Amino acid sequence: MNTLIIDRSSVRPSLALFSHEQLICQHQWTGEPTRAPEWLAELGSLLAQHNIPLDSIERYICGLGPGSFSGIRACLAAILGLALPTKTPVYGVASAAAIAYALPDASVTVVGDARRNRLWCVSYRKEKETGRLCLANGSTPTHTADDFQLVEASSLATLIPEGARVVSTDWERLEAVLSSACEASLLIHHPVTVTAEAIGRLALSDPMALKLEPSPIYLHPAV
Repeated sequence: MNTLIIDRSSVRPSLALFSHEQLICQHQWTGEPTRAPEWLAELGSLLAQHNIPLDSIERYICGLGPGSFSGIRACLAAILGLALPTKTPVYGVASAAAIAYALPDASVTVVGDARRNRLWCVSYRKEKETGRLCLANGSTPTHTADDFQLVEASSLATLIPEGARVVSTDWERLEAVLSSACEASLLIHHPVTVTAEAIGRLALSDPMALKLEPSPIYLHPAV
């Protein structure tokens, strides 16, 4: 099965192409994940370089964020358009979940800047027996906004499970907040961004993680 994964939720948009469990190619774009259409032309060129016709893609996966509003929305719209002629299924995965899955730690809390004087956070843990990614309470992630909590900075420390590794996609903006809320030894002291490969690895390890008919993860009502 050829699976194409694209994530444009972060400041380092990327794609990965898997054939069954083998990574065929990956690519990372530079610059903000804007709605500019040039990346679609680059995608076409990459597929051509590896002799992968578009109609051979049997599954599309999109990173759902949280992250860039424009990047996620434009990416999902583009994937749905690519999938439409062949009625290829389109799935989504929370980009934050893929960040947690890619780390070696058994317990991970991912924190980001939700704006409007709020942070978003979500805590995951990996089951020892299966390596499957769960929420901190043991429930199955929905890969929707329901998995996440919006909090004030002063409340963040109360939501981080004991011993959890803490990472942020927005380290530059949140360094002071995270340093005061967490033990220094548990923090990753630089921004951690998702990769399409990490999303693919999560999807391959646990097909139940895939959300059919996905929607971008927005944590505030639209204004």
